[in-house]
Parts: sequence; C-alpha cells; structure tokens
Amino acid sequence: TNDSKDITPSNHKNDEYNFSDDDSTNEQWTIRPIIVECKHRMTQAKVPPPLYDQIQTCLYMNMYNVEEADLIQVVRRKRKRMTSGATPVIKNEDGKENDAPIQATDGGMMATVEVDNNNKSDNKEKKKKEDNNLQMTISRVSLHDPIHNHQHHWNQTLLPRLASFVDAVYNVRKDDGKRYRLLMALVQEQNYDSESNEEEAWKVLWDEMPWLRSCDTSFGRRGRR
Repeated sequence: TNDSKDITPSNHKNDEYNFSDDDSTNEQWTIRPIIVECKHRMTQAKVPPPLYDQIQTCLYMNMYNVEEADLIQVVRRKRKRMTSGATPVIKNEDGKENDAPIQATDGGMMATVEVDNNNKSDNKEKKKKEDNNLQMTISRVSLHDPIHNHQHHWNQTLLPRLASFVDAVYNVRKDDGKRYRLLMALVQEQNYDSESNEEEAWKVLWDEMPWLRSCDTSFGRRGRR
C-alpha cells in the first residue's frame, strides 16, 4: 500500500535502520538504540556530569554495543512548609494574590482554605505534586566525545588497568611474602595510626600496579585532615 514504509538496516553493529516514505520522495531519517541512565541527586544536577558517572555510562554503552547515551539527573526538593511568623500568600486561578484567614497550629501559622470534601482525592494528588519540586537535566554522553574521547581511553587506559588490578590480586594472594607484608602493614596502621605503615601498605600495591601512583587515591589523606 501507499502507507507502507521501507525499512532497511544501515548498520547491523548498532542496529541502525533507515526509514523512507517511498522512492518518489527524498525524505529519510534514521533511528538507532541509545542507553538511558537515570541518576537521582540529593542537592543539584551537575553539568557536565562527573567523569566517574560518564565512565559508568560508557560501561553500559560498551555492554550493549551502542555509541551514545542520555544521562538523566533528577533532583527532588520538597517545598519548605510555612513557619511561625510567616505570611501566607494564596493565589487565585488567574495568579492574583488573595488574603486568607490565619489559624494557629502546633507547627506554626497556616492558611485556612476551604476544601470540597467530594474532591479529597484530587486535592491529595495536587498536594503531592506541589510538595515535590522535580528538576530533570539530560546530558548526552558519546563514546566519541571530542574532549574526553571515551572510547580511546576505555581501550587504552581502563581495560588494561582493570586487567592489571586482577593480576595484582592473584599475585598477592599466591605469594605469602607479599600477602603477609600487606596484612601486617594494614594492622599496624590501624593500631598505631602511623604514616610509615600506611606507606608500606601502599608500596605493596604500587609494586604490583605502578599506575596507581598517578591516581587520586586515599594515600596521605589522613595526614591532611
């Protein structure tokens, strides 16, 4: 029929599909799968998203063999209730302010508003919506980001370091000298709170994973507190 669409895969790797009306038109558009990840923030959304969140999103993209993702940050804030001494403001449907009678309560001064008993459920739903101030921020994360170049660093940095970490765990576990050296340094650090013992424990890790020296680790933070 004339209403049918021509759908042809253009990239089997990323499951991209081209859509066109018919041969007589030049209009064509493409859809492809992306990852949608949702983060719930306590205070505010961070733009751009933190690098560690972008790296986690890149993990999902590589797992599902896609190249882009939308990272959604959700911030829910409850509206502050009116405290004692505050002047309530009631607005009409047209947005104009109205004076409202005041009633003293245990929680402070509250505005008294007439409520239709027949619409209690509607009022409850409305109150829930008013109490929660919802903010959403959407950021696009791409494996081929020109700044972070996620795909390159995923292959050249993250994967080799993950493999190095796994090798380090097995090397320390199978070597009694390394294992006891690490355990003794950790025990002495906890009992005597010594920076030298902390450094000794880290040396075991640095010997197995030299790249840790250039990372932002917890080493030395105790002395800076």
